[in-house]
Amino acid sequence: PLIAELDDRERQIIHLRFVEEQTQSQIGEVLGCSQMHVSRLISRIVAKLRAGLVTN
Repeated sequence: PLIAELDDRERQIIHLRFVEEQTQSQIGEVLGCSQMHVSRLISRIVAKLRAGLVTN
């Protein structure tokens, strides 16, 4: 249910990282951004999911 609350891009990033097990660099190539930006995005998404676990 928490993943359903993410936007399409966030779900895509989570899917690529944790389901397809792609590296941050590979995800960056798909999204057209740097590995560092992907790292920040993943951190934000995971924090959002953790916050949702605490409040639910």
